[in-house]
Amino acid sequence: MRYFHLLTVSAQRMFLFFALASWVHLAQSQRVVTKAYPTLGNPTTALATFDGRFVFVSVTNVGAANFKGPDAAAGSRSDVVSGIQVFRVKKGRLLPETFVRVGGKGANGLVLLPGSKTLVVGAGDAGVAFLDVHDAIRGRGVPIFVSQGAEAGVFDVVASRDGRYVFSANEYGVVDEQRGSVGVIATNIDVSGRVHEPKAVGRIAMGDVVPSITISPDGSRLYVATELLPAHRTVTVAGADNPALAKQDCVQKKGTAAHGNGFISVIDVGRAISHPTVEAILSRVASGCSPVRIAESNDMSSLYVSARGDNAVLEFDVKKLESNPVNAFRQTMATGGHAPVGLRLFQHDQWLAVANSNRFSDVDGTLAFLKLRAPSAKPLLVSAGTFPRNIGLAHDAGILYLTNYTSRTLQVIDSKGIAQ
Repeated sequence: MRYFHLLTVSAQRMFLFFALASWVHLAQSQRVVTKAYPTLGNPTTALATFDGRFVFVSVTNVGAANFKGPDAAAGSRSDVVSGIQVFRVKKGRLLPETFVRVGGKGANGLVLLPGSKTLVVGAGDAGVAFLDVHDAIRGRGVPIFVSQGAEAGVFDVVASRDGRYVFSANEYGVVDEQRGSVGVIATNIDVSGRVHEPKAVGRIAMGDVVPSITISPDGSRLYVATELLPAHRTVTVAGADNPALAKQDCVQKKGTAAHGNGFISVIDVGRAISHPTVEAILSRVASGCSPVRIAESNDMSSLYVSARGDNAVLEFDVKKLESNPVNAFRQTMATGGHAPVGLRLFQHDQWLAVANSNRFSDVDGTLAFLKLRAPSAKPLLVSAGTFPRNIGLAHDAGILYLTNYTSRTLQVIDSKGIAQ
């Protein structure tokens, strides 16, 4: 607690200013209320507890300047502080509760295991971290790390429905000459929801640069985003003849060399656990320029992918991803902004929120709302901070948590107005 207090005297003063300075945006006649709360470092992911009392925010570069180097080097630094900032939810406001250090290797994706006793963190090159929730809320947690290999750059994490396994998106972890993998970890969770001596089961080669992973609502499938086809392996990818999906002119940033499209993969969870190799991959489908996030509808009919380099979201038919992957693609949806990253379905899957990150510029981004029952309608746009990255969801399904990475704020959006 002393560490947190000393670190945030000035931040707490700023916090009072920002938290009180709530404002209302008008997005094409729709009323959306937002509040911005300062964070201790660059925030990546915000995760609400199931009871709605707390919000966990992964933060990096605590007490240090924004990192200007390449992404691949960010997860290997030991000169910065990363961890989890905990906010208490009280009467519609977020109050800074405490901070628990995870390490200098990064703090990225988050997932709570069943029972809400264990928080799992994608911790960059340090691997996957497991934190006791009770301790974390009090700022005294000591993480348990499970390595995913040298320079793995672990970013995203998801868990099986029973909490017995965690799967990680190892953005740069090298397996079978491919610079990106999915990790499989046995948690050894007990009946109370606490983890004991978690151990790595294996890693699955997934292509080059793997920033994201999600798990189906029934827990049977993993969906993985890979930004690039593997440079040293030939893999079969459906949709190679579809110009909306397969490209050779993808540019990450102006002035850099063009590259080809990325793809998404479907993994059988049971196979991944019993035999964590490429044999667990059921299909791969081309997904435009730099696919970086994935969201699946609760009825498991539609899969949405943010194609950052195309300024668009792609929609796929979930059943056809396995039975007929060549024809699984449904449509491209414009997001009304640049470099979309984070995705979140809400309001009973009637709406899709998209973080237009403006990733490779210093211009603020936007949060776009796409009405899925009216795909031809223009996106409703709300102002965001610099590099809006990921979108969390409160369990009342009306409050969204947007992490503005470069401007170091957590933006809370009351989206109920757009459903009126």
